[in-house]
This record gives sequence, C-alpha cells and structure tokens, in this order.
Amino acid sequence: MAKSTRRPVGRPRSEDVRDRVIGAADELLAEIGYLGMTMDEIAVRAKVSKKTLYRWWPHKAAVTAEVLVARADVRAVPDLGDTRAELLVVFDHIDEFTRARDTFTRLCLTEAAVDESGVLRSFLDVVLRRRDQVRAVMQRGIARGDLPADMDADALLDLWNGFFVYRRSFRPAPVHDDTVRQLVDLALAGQVPRLPAEGRTGGRPAD
Repeated sequence: MAKSTRRPVGRPRSEDVRDRVIGAADELLAEIGYLGMTMDEIAVRAKVSKKTLYRWWPHKAAVTAEVLVARADVRAVPDLGDTRAELLVVFDHIDEFTRARDTFTRLCLTEAAVDESGVLRSFLDVVLRRRDQVRAVMQRGIARGDLPADMDADALLDLWNGFFVYRRSFRPAPVHDDTVRQLVDLALAGQVPRLPAEGRTGGRPAD
C-alpha cells in the first residue's frame, strides 16, 4: 500500500519555506535533472532542515510536482471562428509543452503517480485543465460541422501529444510544420478516432 501523501495537520506551512524549497528544486532540476536531484541537496540549497523538508514533502517527486505546477501555463485557445486556425494554435501549445526542458521530468512524475496517485494530483490537474481547453476547441469545431460529432477527443489528444513526446524525447526528430498541417487536415476530413457505438463493450485492458 502506498504511504499517505497528505500534508500534516497542525501549523500551516511557511510560505517563505515553500518559496525557498521550490526555488532550490527549480535550480537543481535545471542543473542536474530530476534523476540526479536528491532531497538532501534540496534542503541544503533551500537552507532548511531535512526534518522541515520531509514534514511537507515526503519525497522529491512531491517537490518536483509543485515546481511544475508553479511553472504551469494553462492558456485558453481563443474562438477565432475558424476550426483549422484554432487547431493549429492547439498544436502550437502542444509544441511548447513538449519542447520545455522539463518534459522528461513530467514523464518521471507520471510514472511515480502509478504508485502514489495522491502526491501528484495537483500536477495531473494541470494536464487535465490543458485538455479541457482543447476539448472546448473541438466542441466548437463539432458545432460548426467541421469535426465529427462522435469523435473521440481524448484518443485524438493522446495521439497528438504522444507524437510530439516521442519525437522530442525518444527518437529524437524534428516536427515539421507540414506534418502538423496534415494532421489538422486529417481531423477536418473526419479521419479521427470515433467513440464506441452504443452498447459496444469497453476498450482493451491496459498492458
């Protein structure tokens, strides 16, 4: 069973301590990365005791999640009256999100969330809020008749984000503007994943 990640009840956490810890972790992530960073180094850099650090953050994943939440930029896609133009803005946002220096760190935290679902809830909430903004774009496209009403928005977003993450983190290889335009045009042509037909059984189990 995963250990509890709730913050302790009692005296509220000092905002000065929080700022110093988050600032120190941010610097260390830039200097040595998530895998190299330790709680001891965070405590030394932030000039706080390890007891204080562990009182509010059970491990470095919790600290790092808070760093990424502090950096998060969740932007709405404006209603441009043109679904194609709006989807190109969506791809600009995906590009920025996956190009950031902390992409690998996000992948590490997502893996950590499998074992301790509570500790990264605030970080994962940022991801969900970003998806909500894109769903709004897709709903506008459906209302205009530009996108199929039965499109599986979640599956399409996973495909688009996964393409960028794979190119950025695993190959790596550039993402060309022509490729992005083709992906948008495929969606507008109805070449998108569709929701299961009514009464159809659920999807395949996760591996």
